[in-house]
Amino acid sequence: MEALKSLANQVVQLFELRKNRMELKEVGSNLSLETHRLNNIINATRVGTWEWDIPNGKSTVNERWAEMLGYTLKELEPFNFEKFQKLLHPMDAADINEKITACLDKKSDFYEGEFRFLHKKGFIVWIHDLGKVVKWAADGQPLLMAGTHTDITERKNTEIQFKTISNNIPGAVFRYKLFLNGDNEFQLVSKGAKSLWGFSSHEIMKDSGLIWDRIEKDDLEGLLRSIEKSAEDLSFWVDEWRYHHPDGTIRWHKGSGNPSRMESGNTIWDSVILDITPQKVTELEIEQSEKRFKGMVQNGSDLIAILDLEANYYYVSPTSESVLGIAPEEFIGKNALEYIHPDYREAVYTSISSLKHKNQLAIEPFRFRHKNGTWRWIETIFTNLLEDPAVGGIVANSRDITERILTEQRLKKSEAYYRGLYESQTNYVLRTDMNGDYTYVNKKFVEEFGWIYPDGEILGKNCMSSILEYHHQKVKDVVSECIAEPGRVFKIEIDKPARKGGAITTLWDFICVLDADGQPSEMQSLGLDITDRIQHEKDLKESEQRYSNLFHLSPQPMWVYELATLKFLDVNKAAIKHYGYSYDEFLNMTLREIRPKSEIPKLEAAIKQLLQKEKSYSRGEYLHKKRNGQEIIVEIQSNVLLYQGKKAEVILATDITERYKHIQAIEGQNEKLKKIAWMQSHGVRAPLARIMGLVELLKTDSDLLGEQEKEQVLKHIMTSATELDEVIREIVRTSHETL
Repeated sequence: MEALKSLANQVVQLFELRKNRMELKEVGSNLSLETHRLNNIINATRVGTWEWDIPNGKSTVNERWAEMLGYTLKELEPFNFEKFQKLLHPMDAADINEKITACLDKKSDFYEGEFRFLHKKGFIVWIHDLGKVVKWAADGQPLLMAGTHTDITERKNTEIQFKTISNNIPGAVFRYKLFLNGDNEFQLVSKGAKSLWGFSSHEIMKDSGLIWDRIEKDDLEGLLRSIEKSAEDLSFWVDEWRYHHPDGTIRWHKGSGNPSRMESGNTIWDSVILDITPQKVTELEIEQSEKRFKGMVQNGSDLIAILDLEANYYYVSPTSESVLGIAPEEFIGKNALEYIHPDYREAVYTSISSLKHKNQLAIEPFRFRHKNGTWRWIETIFTNLLEDPAVGGIVANSRDITERILTEQRLKKSEAYYRGLYESQTNYVLRTDMNGDYTYVNKKFVEEFGWIYPDGEILGKNCMSSILEYHHQKVKDVVSECIAEPGRVFKIEIDKPARKGGAITTLWDFICVLDADGQPSEMQSLGLDITDRIQHEKDLKESEQRYSNLFHLSPQPMWVYELATLKFLDVNKAAIKHYGYSYDEFLNMTLREIRPKSEIPKLEAAIKQLLQKEKSYSRGEYLHKKRNGQEIIVEIQSNVLLYQGKKAEVILATDITERYKHIQAIEGQNEKLKKIAWMQSHGVRAPLARIMGLVELLKTDSDLLGEQEKEQVLKHIMTSATELDEVIREIVRTSHETL
C-alpha cells in the first residue's frame, strides 16, 4: 500500500513537472513573440536603444543608435559611458548629466530632453533622449538604466530656421490665445517684440497687459471687436491701431492672423504684427491732401465746368486759363470732345452718357489739348445735377495731373530698370557651417568653381579647397572677427584658383548667423569677381606713372588745371622755370593770374566754348604773363581728362615770342619790298615810257621837226631821264634800308 502511495506521488510529481515544463515553454514562446514584436516596433520606428550597466560602466546600443551618428556597432566597441560623453555636444553635457543624476538619486522617475550629438562627419545631430532606471539593487542603488534615442535633426533645423526667420521679420510673430473666460496670453513671441512694443518677448508672454495698456484708447474698442468677430466665425483677422511706445513715440501697428478653435473651446491665432508707421503717415498725408483738394475744387481752385449730356459747354470756371491756357468764354457753345485726344473721346462720351442713370462718376484720366498744342492729363469727376434748377447740367470737377502721370511713368520705368538690374546680378552666394564645410552654394558659384570638386559633390566639402593657400589664414582671421561680432558684415578679398591656372580675385561680404540659442551656427557669404577691376586699377596706376614721367620730365612747360575753378592742380619743372613761380605759388593760383587783364575775356570765352562743345582736344595762341611781368606769346595744346576725380585739362605750352617777333620782322621787310616793287612798276615805267616815245619821235619824224622842236624834244628826254634817275636812286635807298 505504501509502495502504491509512493508510486502515485511520483506519478503526480511527474505530471506536475511536465505541466510546469509545458507552462515554461509557453511562457518562453510568449516572451519570444513579445521580444520579436518589440524589436519589430523598434525597427519600424527607427528608434535607437541603449542600456547602461551602471556598476560596470558598460553600455550597449543597437545598430540604429550608432547609425544616427554615422558609426557602425563595430566602430563603437567597446562602448561605455565615457565614450557616450565624448559623442555628446559639450554645451549639452551639463544639462543631460543633471537629468541623469536626478534619476539616479530617485528625484525623478525618468528624464527626457533634446540634445546635440556630434556626427562622425563633424556636423550636429539633434536627438530626443528618453531614459529611466529599470533595475535597482536591494540597497536602493541603481543597477541598470535604459532608454531610447530618436533623430529629430530635420524637425529641429526647421524650428531653428523658422525661429530665425521670425526673429528677423521687422515686427513680432507670435501665437495669441483667447480663453473662454475672456483671459488672453501671448505665446511663442519672436525677438522682434522688443523693437515693436518696447518689451522683451519674455516680458510680454509673462504679462500681456503691458501691451493692452499702451494701445490708443480710441482704437482699443475697435481692435477688441475685430478679435471677437474673428473668434466667433473663425474669419481671418486683420486690423490697424495706434500704440504708445515706451520711447515716447506713437506708432501705427497692423496685425493679422489665422484663427483656429481648440478642443477646450479656446481660440488661438498664429499672428504677425508689423510697424506700419511710415506707410500710415504717408497714407494719412495723402488722405488729408485729398480732403484739401476736394475743398479747393469746390471753391473753384481747379477747373470746373458745366456740360449737357452731349458734352457741350454751358459754363467754364476762370481757372481754365491757368490750367489749359484757354479763356472761359472760348469754351462756351463748343463741345468738350473737340479738345479731347482721339484715343479717349469715345470713353469720355460714354461716361457722360451713362450719367443719365447715375449721380456721380469718376472717369479714368484722359488727355486734353492745351492752347499751346500740348496734351495735358486731366482727372475728372462728373456729377449729375440736371434736375437741380440752379445748375441744370453735368458738373465736371477736373484737375491737371500731367506731372503725376509723368512721375508715375518715370517711377515705373525706374522700378523696371532696378528690378531687372537686381534680377540679373551674378554674384556668388554660399553658406558654411562653423567648420567651414559648405551647406549651400548657388548656381553661379558652381559654374565658376565646381571644377574644383570632380565628384560634383560640393556640399559637405571644406571651403578652404576653393581658396588659394596664401589666403587661408586671412580667411580664418576674418571668420574669427565675424564670430566675435555676429550680425556685422566684414569685407575681405580672396584669391581663388582659376580653371585655366592663375588666380581669380574675389570680394566677399562675410556675416556670422546665430542659431535660436544665440550661438554661431553658420557663416553666410556674398561674393563677386573683381579680377578685372584689380587689373584695371593696376593698369591705371601704371598709366598714371607713365603720365607722371611724361609730364614732369617734359622740357616744355606743362600744367593741369580744374575746368570748373581754373585752379592749377599740378605743374612741371619746365613751367616753374619758365614762368618764375614756385610750385606752391602755382597751386594757389588760377589761369587768370598768368594772363594780362586784357586777355581775361578771351580766356573765359575759350573755357565756355570748351565746356559747351565738350571737345577733348584744342589748340591756340595766347598772351601770357610771367612772374616778372614780362608778356610772352605761347602756343597752347590741351586735352580734357579726369584728374583726381575732377574734370580737368592738361596743357602743353610753347613760348613762340621770338618766333612771333621774327615773323613780324619778315612781314615788315615784305612790306618794304612791296613798296620797291610798286616803285619799279609805276615810278620807273612813266619816265621810261616818255623817253621811249620821244626817241621814237626823233627816229621817225626827225625830218619834219625843226631845230627848235628837236631841241624841245631833247629837253623833254633829259627831264624824263633825270626823273628816272631819281626813281632808281630812291629804289636803291629803300633796298638798302630793307636789307
